[in-house]
Amino acid sequence: MNGKPLRHIDLYSSTGRLEALYRELQDPAAVAVVCHPHPLGGGTLHNKVVFRAARGLENANVATLRFNFRGVGTSGGKHDEGEGEIDDVFAAVDWAVRMHPGRKLIVGGFSFGAWVASRAACELPKVDAIFLIGTPVNKYDFGYLRRCDKPMLFLHGTQDEHGDVEKLEKLVQQVPNVQSVIITGADHFFTKELDAVEETMRTWAEEILEK
Repeated sequence: MNGKPLRHIDLYSSTGRLEALYRELQDPAAVAVVCHPHPLGGGTLHNKVVFRAARGLENANVATLRFNFRGVGTSGGKHDEGEGEIDDVFAAVDWAVRMHPGRKLIVGGFSFGAWVASRAACELPKVDAIFLIGTPVNKYDFGYLRRCDKPMLFLHGTQDEHGDVEKLEKLVQQVPNVQSVIITGADHFFTKELDAVEETMRTWAEEILEK
C-alpha cells in the first residue's frame, strides 16, 4: 500500500455535513465506501471491523472513504432508521466518484452499514461491487439483493448473534453473483478474527480488480 496520511474531509448529505476519513493512495486501482454499524449501538467510522475492512481494501490498492452517518459524531442531522442514511451513502459515493473518475467503485459495510450500503449500491449503476460483513439477516429484510446482479461478498461468522448462518446461506443461494466466506466460531464483531476480516477483504478486492 502506497498510502498517504488519512485526511479528514466533509461530505454533504440531505441533512448537512457528514464527517469522514479518506485514505488516499498514490495510484489506486479503485475506491471504496465503507459504512459503519448501528449508530444507536455505538457504531462509528472508527469501529474495529470497519477499520480492518478498510485496511484490507487499502492493501489491495483501493482508496477508502469511511464516514459517520447523520447524527453520529460531528455529522449533522439525526438517526433515521436506515432511510435517510441511504442519502448519506449517495453523498459518499458522489464524492468518491468525483475524486476518482474512471476507477472501479466498491461499496459496502458492516452490520447496519451493510444493510444501508447495499440498498444504496444496488440502485447505482456506477457501483462495481458490494460487500456485506456481519449481515444482520435476523433484523432486516435483504430480499432486494435477489434482484441485484453486481459482484457481491458476504463475510460472516457462524456464531453471529444478529444473523443466523443458516438464514444467511439461504439468502446467498438466491443472490445472482455472489461469493461467501464463513468464518467458523466468529461472532458478530469478529472477536479474535479481525485478521481474517482484513485478509478476506484484501483477497476479494484483488479478485474484483482482476475482472
